[in-house]
Amino acid sequence: MLSEQLLERRLQFAGSFLIGGLLIEAISVVWTRPIAFVAFVGFGGLFFGTGILLYLYSLVRIKADASKR
Repeated sequence: MLSEQLLERRLQFAGSFLIGGLLIEAISVVWTRPIAFVAFVGFGGLFFGTGILLYLYSLVRIKADASKR
């Protein structure tokens, strides 16, 4: 029960990074300045990549904790 709640919190945290990355990318697409590409690739990609890595880490971590029991 506790591990399910922990997994849900970790997945929500990773999801918030993914949503943040998508919002940054969506805003930079409609932005018509040259710095928009840097925001799209740099900040949006960083948030999106962090969300993906946190998602994968949370799945691996829960399986590792379950195998110890």
